[in-house]
Amino acid sequence: MFDIAMLSMAMAAAPPASDEALKAKVIETFEEWCTSCHDSSDDLNLEGDPTRFVGVKSSAVDQVLIVPGDPKASYLLTKMNGQGPFEGDLMPQGDDPLKAETLQVIADWITSIEAPATAAAVTGTTGTVATVSEPVGEDTPVAVPPPADKPPFHGTQQIVLPTTATLGKMTLQYHIDHRFGRIGTERGFLGLDAGVVMSLAIQYGIFDGWDVRLRRTNSLKGWEIGTKYVPVRQEDGMPLSFGIDVSLDMYREFEMANRFSGNFVLMLSRLWFERWSTMLTVSYSTTSNHAPSPSIEYEPGEFSPVKDNRGTLAIGFASTVWLGKKRRWGIDLEYIQPVPDGTSPENVFYYLAGDTNPDPDAVPIGAWSIGGSYSTGKHFFQIFFTNNQQIHLNQAAPGGQTVNPFKVEGQEVDNPLNNLNFFLGFNLERRFTLGKNAARWKKERQEKKKQKGTTSSAGTAKGQG
Repeated sequence: MFDIAMLSMAMAAAPPASDEALKAKVIETFEEWCTSCHDSSDDLNLEGDPTRFVGVKSSAVDQVLIVPGDPKASYLLTKMNGQGPFEGDLMPQGDDPLKAETLQVIADWITSIEAPATAAAVTGTTGTVATVSEPVGEDTPVAVPPPADKPPFHGTQQIVLPTTATLGKMTLQYHIDHRFGRIGTERGFLGLDAGVVMSLAIQYGIFDGWDVRLRRTNSLKGWEIGTKYVPVRQEDGMPLSFGIDVSLDMYREFEMANRFSGNFVLMLSRLWFERWSTMLTVSYSTTSNHAPSPSIEYEPGEFSPVKDNRGTLAIGFASTVWLGKKRRWGIDLEYIQPVPDGTSPENVFYYLAGDTNPDPDAVPIGAWSIGGSYSTGKHFFQIFFTNNQQIHLNQAAPGGQTVNPFKVEGQEVDNPLNNLNFFLGFNLERRFTLGKNAARWKKERQEKKKQKGTTSSAGTAKGQG
């Protein structure tokens, strides 16, 4: 993010003097609110002594991060209080603005910094010293921007259902979905030794409210390409969020009866009281039964093969209760209930998600999930229990894959945990903001062109001489 030459000059110069007590408080603030994202893996590493940013320019905008004695001209503070032009989101990203007393400490610390002797180290330029505007000290309180409206959900996906959360313009996300084998399997060690379903996805935000994605799953060798559009968003000041998600699935498993499937999802969500998120979905998945050889028991013990072209209409519900001071911990719920069309037996939906249930009196069980999550500005991690191992919506929509969630019929073992009958899974998201890098790359290209032009001019003058 920073000009390397300027950073080197600033580091080479003696550290500017400042109030050590205030600096300690600033370091504590950065560790609490900033370093979960801005660590050694980020261009802007806010770990450690912040005085190393004195006089260092940001490559995103033509401003100095910390101008000694001048909080108003310091871009680092501007990104936190919004009192001036800045690029991207207000910091801390995804959280309420810092409190007035916290911002005041940062402003007072910047005011206490003495300008070093090297002018270039002060301003990030060559040969000029920044003009210090009116300082913001203890007698001049720092204005605090109002809290921004938050999206109802932190993750772009709850468990299986897409949410109304989007990535934002020029943001890339890497997404991992993982489901272990059934916990009730004997000698399966809570499903860790059993069959695993895993999905890898890349998602990109075209602009705020519109994302595209590509997913690959080992189950049935599935590929998915999809897009999400959320024109009404609570984080933009609307009373709720509304969007649509559309995807196309292709399966390459041998002997597949239906290799292609489409999914259409309508999403309506809201964040209540800053602590409780809810979402209602209506979805339709075409040719949703993907068993390689589906069959139906017309007579007891007599199964007939069928080509299953049924679609699945389903109602979904997702909810998260946010916990903690920063509302980063969540308790997550999801339920998907298929809606039968009343035709029997071919068009009755069963709870084995791909097979048929020979018991005509069985009640369909939807796909349920319950777990917890943790989120930061760029990371989202979720762990949960579920009766559905599938990841693609068209495979999960017909219902769960287990019957009794706490006991497997006919299986009695000494370890009571092996009597459980569901799956353990986790989801992981990591976001990368490409906008800042694009600005840095553009600036580097411009500087290279400028240097190349200067070199060419010098060569021409030398040749003429």
